[in-house]
Amino acid sequence: MSESRLLAATPPRVVNVGLDVFAEALRAQGVPVTEVAWRPPAGGDADLARLLVADRAVRERIAAANAETMARLFRARPRWVGVRPAGEVVPALRDGRLLLHAGPPIGYARMCGPHRRAAAWAAVFEGWAPDVDSAVRALQSGEIRLAPAYDHAVACPMAAVVSPSMAVHVARDEASGLAAFSPINEGRGRSLWLGNPDAGALDRLRWFHDELAGTLSAALDRAGGIDLFGLFAQSLQMGDELHARCVATTALLLRGLAGPLLEAGVPGPVAARAVRLLEANSLFSLTVTMAACRVAADAAHGVPWSSVVTGMSRNGVDFALRVGGLGERWSVAPAVPMDEAVYHSGFGVADAAGDIGDSAILEVVGLGGMALAAAPTMAAFVGGSVADQLAVTEEMRTITLAAHPGFTVPALGFAGTPVGIDVRLVVETGIVPVIDTGVVHERDPEAGQIGAGVARAPLEVFRDALVALPGSAAGVQEGPT
Repeated sequence: MSESRLLAATPPRVVNVGLDVFAEALRAQGVPVTEVAWRPPAGGDADLARLLVADRAVRERIAAANAETMARLFRARPRWVGVRPAGEVVPALRDGRLLLHAGPPIGYARMCGPHRRAAAWAAVFEGWAPDVDSAVRALQSGEIRLAPAYDHAVACPMAAVVSPSMAVHVARDEASGLAAFSPINEGRGRSLWLGNPDAGALDRLRWFHDELAGTLSAALDRAGGIDLFGLFAQSLQMGDELHARCVATTALLLRGLAGPLLEAGVPGPVAARAVRLLEANSLFSLTVTMAACRVAADAAHGVPWSSVVTGMSRNGVDFALRVGGLGERWSVAPAVPMDEAVYHSGFGVADAAGDIGDSAILEVVGLGGMALAAAPTMAAFVGGSVADQLAVTEEMRTITLAAHPGFTVPALGFAGTPVGIDVRLVVETGIVPVIDTGVVHERDPEAGQIGAGVARAPLEVFRDALVALPGSAAGVQEGPT
């Protein structure tokens, strides 16, 4: 049979790449069509697409820098070594009236509602103002200063701020010697971190400072610290993704503390109060995790020519992105509205502050949204199904460089979580990182958390970073030395 007759006798098989309209026209004629999901690089932006097409020497230099960045990240071994007053371990807090907040720099006038409320009550906690109204005036005048926590190796959850007398976790990386800090999680009630503080919240902070910090430090000293990445690897096997679901992680921390608490000679009632806190607050481990991830990301940061993301941070108004090869430069764009969250009854996106908190550092290190597939019970919490969660984790592999060798997911055949967000891959595909997060009320001083779900990083910060990267036509031609 001739080739032309063979073709005529065989039903056509069509693969459509590009516009759906061509596939729809063929289907209308009864022709089966296989569609290939394809989008032009950089969303069709010719200037950005040109930045992605580097010559061989540039590609090799970026690849080598990214390999070194990932090697540093995988070498990191953060340990939880203590809980100390922030003014003792963060030098900037020793001089004057300074509050550290999540996200990029912002003045009090531009702050979202929950951040303003937290800052004012923190000033009262420190004794810098006799009441909230006086604190607001001091913040408005600049008598009480504000600075981003990310400039000081501190990670603030949600709307929390850190002041000198607040107790913070200390996580130290054994490989690099670096340290990072995060405040003790206050729980789900009235609190600074949920933007609805009251006098009771300040009493809790005083207890953290006066008793709990010393109690936990005594246990950690006795234990020689706790290997956090090893512990996180266990909690992933137990159903945590460590950002929104922290039940197993907190339980493992409690198990690691219980014996050393007794051996350290902590008085029974004092030890019992510490244990009861961890029992009652499953989110206790969140800020321990944040400090660990922050110090690991800092250890990976600073490799010239690296296009790997080493920080993501939000303040409810702006979103900031740090990239390994760009030194202390951060890209900033408006924070995304919380329109993918699941809200408590009676609340909606119009009530919510924008995406907020330094906790997106977890996604940078391969946890949280990158590990959604490890936490099937999160499906109802963030909306969607378990299949959706598996798909999110797999989609994140499109924009990352590696599978984490220590953070594995049973539901994916014990494959490692996707890690190493690459700015170039994000811009090329238009796929942005997914971040697990909570939602706090913008205006109501009592409401606190009103929902939870996922947020997506704004594409604009990745585009900005790409333009600034070494090797780009518009960016730095020679990487930092």
